Amino acid sequence: MIAGMAGLASAAFPLRGMAKTTFVSPDEYANRRFTIFYKGDPVGSHTVATSPETGEIRVNTEINIVVKALFFTVYAYTHDSEERWRKGRLVFLKSETVDNDGALYVDGASIPYGFLVNSKIGPFIAPADSLTSNSMWNPRILEQDTLIDAQHGGIIGVSVRRLADEQISIFDRQIIAARYRFITPYIAGSVWYDDSDRWVRGEFERDGHLIEYRLEA
Repeated sequence: MIAGMAGLASAAFPLRGMAKTTFVSPDEYANRRFTIFYKGDPVGSHTVATSPETGEIRVNTEINIVVKALFFTVYAYTHDSEERWRKGRLVFLKSETVDNDGALYVDGASIPYGFLVNSKIGPFIAPADSLTSNSMWNPRILEQDTLIDAQHGGIIGVSVRRLADEQISIFDRQIIAARYRFITPYIAGSVWYDDSDRWVRGEFERDGHLIEYRLEA
C-alpha cells in the first residue's frame, strides 16, 4: 500500500521551471510529521527528524501504518531508516521495512568511487551524490533521474510532471503550493511543495481510494 512512499524516486524536470537548486542541508528545515489517512480515516504517520552529530547530520525516517477492518488488522507496515550526511553527501544508510510480506533490510556507506548499497537484491554502487527515496525533505529530489531505494535497495526511477500551483489548507490556513505528479514502480499520485520548497502534502491512489498525507508539524 503505502510502501511505495518509501520508494519514491525523482525525474529530470526542473523545480518550478528554474535552474537546478542547490543542496539543502538536512537540518531543522527538513523536519516533517504527517498523519496518513486511508478512506478518510487516520491509519498512521510519516516522520522525518534530524539531529546533528560531530561533522555530520543524522536523518531518521519513520513510517507506521495499521489498517483495520472491524477488530482485525488487515495491513501493517513499518519503515525505519537512519541516514547520515556529511558536507552535503550521504555517507551512511541503514533501514528496516516490515509489512505483511515480511522484512526487508538495506544498508549502505560511501566508498571512494560512489555509494555502496547492500540489500536482498545484492550489492549496488550508486553515484556518490545520490539522494535516497526518503529525501522528500530536499527539493532537489524533483530534479533527479534516479534515487537509492531505501526500502528495497538498488535504485528506482520515476516520472515527474509539474501540474499547477494550488491553494491548499495547512495548519488551518490557506497557502499556495506547487503540485507535482509522481508515477513510480509502486504508486501513482501527487506531492505538494510550498513557496519555500518544503514538502507539505501528499496524495496517492490505492484500490480506487486516496491515501492522504496531511502535514501536522
